[in-house]
Amino acid sequence: MRRVRLSLAVTLALVMAPMQLAVLALGDIQITLTCSDGTDIMDTTLMVDAAALSELQSVVEAMTLYPAGLVCRITQQLAGSLGGGFFAPLVAFAQGGNPTWNYAVGGGRAQLVDCFPPAETNFALSARVDPAADGTEGQGMFNMTVPQCTVNGTPFNGSHLGTKVKCLTVTVNTGTGVGTANLRAEVTHATGLFAANGPAVGATIDLQVIDSGVPGGAFDMIGMTAGGESTCGGATADKAVDNGNISVHQAP
Repeated sequence: MRRVRLSLAVTLALVMAPMQLAVLALGDIQITLTCSDGTDIMDTTLMVDAAALSELQSVVEAMTLYPAGLVCRITQQLAGSLGGGFFAPLVAFAQGGNPTWNYAVGGGRAQLVDCFPPAETNFALSARVDPAADGTEGQGMFNMTVPQCTVNGTPFNGSHLGTKVKCLTVTVNTGTGVGTANLRAEVTHATGLFAANGPAVGATIDLQVIDSGVPGGAFDMIGMTAGGESTCGGATADKAVDNGNISVHQAP
């Protein structure tokens, strides 16, 4: 009887293996993106395909390589199942992308601050918005850290800016795959050159990020300016992301 049960299990495994590959090919993966700036924690559950998951993993890695005081992690599982047991890891349900959130996440470094000589700024972003509230609401965090920078002859070491996202608007060109996110965020923490030169705590900043659609972050862009109160973002992404990745997604 033991031999029969074993044979049945092997047979089922062989039969189900092609089904598993077919399901995985659909790319329906449920993940939770958990981000924290040391004060707040934000969990975002997403349905992503394999390409989107790879981009998010690249972003999380960049946040580690170029720290800015915001860290994220990804927990992954196949979405849905027929229940526990033998079949549980084999079945996922198609969602057609991520139907719940518009989001923009990014990590890396760019020359965002005018330093002399030029210096890189580490940045990290995790922002989301319900598609129904796109452009009027938003949640998340945007941080910057400048390891070394000289401004007007004054050297600064370890300058840090922390913000909370107040609104987010996302658009993705379905033809080119280029995604653009505009944000407004309120400054909650400022040290070093930011404390000396602004933006001050309580002020707002505008941010624009562009996801080129090219895997790995090539040609991604970012830009920041002093914020306004009337629109959701007024910056122009005019700085190249020298290292890192930005991922922008619009719910279908």
